[in-house]
Amino acid sequence: MSRAERLLFSFLRLGLYGDTRENIVWAEADDWDELFSLSCRQAVFGIVADGIAMTAMRPPLALWQKWIALLLHTEMMNEEMACQGDRLVGMLAADGIKASVFKGTSVARWYPKPAHRSYGDIDIVVHEGWERLAPLLRRKAIPYYEEDKAIVTEHLGHARDAAQRFSSYDWQYRTEFHPVYEFIYNPLMNTRLRQITAGTSTWWNARFGRSGRPYEVPEFYLACVILHLRRHVLSYGTGLKQVCDVAVMVKYADVDLAKLRAILQHLGAWRFGKALLDFVKTYLYDERGKPRGNSQEKATSLLYGIFMGDGYALKTRREDVGNATRRSSLRIAKNCWFWTKRSLRLFRLMPNEAFSFMLYKTAQRVGKWCGQSI
Repeated sequence: MSRAERLLFSFLRLGLYGDTRENIVWAEADDWDELFSLSCRQAVFGIVADGIAMTAMRPPLALWQKWIALLLHTEMMNEEMACQGDRLVGMLAADGIKASVFKGTSVARWYPKPAHRSYGDIDIVVHEGWERLAPLLRRKAIPYYEEDKAIVTEHLGHARDAAQRFSSYDWQYRTEFHPVYEFIYNPLMNTRLRQITAGTSTWWNARFGRSGRPYEVPEFYLACVILHLRRHVLSYGTGLKQVCDVAVMVKYADVDLAKLRAILQHLGAWRFGKALLDFVKTYLYDERGKPRGNSQEKATSLLYGIFMGDGYALKTRREDVGNATRRSSLRIAKNCWFWTKRSLRLFRLMPNEAFSFMLYKTAQRVGKWCGQSI
């Protein structure tokens, strides 16, 4: 672990938990630029800034001003996106479509300072009335397109009157509407997840009762966040922002870890979930936490390489490789080799999902070939 990474995790712990007993190495003048760059790449600059503010240390004035300006912009955007999410859910409810915001502002509420969580897309899960969503968007003249089983719009602005301070269509967002909380590549586990969300799972009804709606159970919500993170780890990588989402929910959302484990076991994700929770404990919960045992140490080290090495840049790198390879056969061969290596690398953390992922990717490619041949 580099000096900048040590500082990053120390300030993250302070920003997330506010424990002033944190033993932080004093930052040197040369550390600040690297720390700022690292926190931006990991999309946790707001939480790191909160941690810095709790100490006597400060970056050079010009860098600190840049940091604060970025933080103020994040606060403003988070406020706007929260309003936009509420407006969209209200628009759907007026048409009898039941929906809620997933991740984003719904997870941010667990943070000590919700507005300092880095914003992204607006994710809205439609619980009832999915078939009426597209007709509603057409009636509202809202352009949309379908992408990987989701309905996406990038043309939703704000239509507020002057009394609400904002002129019409000041902001543009990417909003993704999903029919379900998450997708699992393993078809058996995916069926189990669908049954839970549809209220037809005998396992869920026996354990939680028919009256409990899954998306209102914090353990199920956190399980879906972990499943989403696992899918990113397997496919295009992810950074510490989503890991912090898990950390704050474990800390502040009154989660019963025994129930969380049962849900993840039922969905075939406990091996990854345990490794992720071990990572959170080791790096984000307690600076004195150390991996116990060779197996746990290997798992946390593997996740550390994914979070810190791949981050959020893996998808861009893969797209660049594809664009630079003109021959389609060579591009397919490179992608096949890359995804095979990646699946084998992560097999120890998610054996069934890694195997199913390769079958899924193969089926997608075969489907494209068949479509082209037709």
